[in-house]
Amino acid sequence: MTSQISPSRRPTVSSVSAWVLRGGVVSSSLVMLVGIMFTFAHGTMSIQRMKSDGFDYRPGIIIEGIRHGQGKRIIEAGIYLLVFTPILRVFASSILFAFQDRDRLYAVITFVVLLLTLAGLLWIG
Repeated sequence: MTSQISPSRRPTVSSVSAWVLRGGVVSSSLVMLVGIMFTFAHGTMSIQRMKSDGFDYRPGIIIEGIRHGQGKRIIEAGIYLLVFTPILRVFASSILFAFQDRDRLYAVITFVVLLLTLAGLLWIG
């Protein structure tokens, strides 16, 4: 006896995409809110300076800043989460197309979109 999920209860690409996007936006917002709270709790940075400072995209610096409780670095981690949310959505769609829907054409197309997006991010930095 095999356990099969009925077709009406299987997650669709659109429902998984919606949940990934919602989860990414909520989690990144919460992380940025924590970063704002750390920044103002420590009183280390003014609003004017936060507006003028640039974004440091190097993960090592962000991770080190988070370990030291630097609010700005926590906010930058939240921005990272927000940027990677659509990438995770495309990855999830590719997996669903390949293994659940067994649609090779859409799986290949979404995988190519994923590779192009990642390549664009890597070459920009």
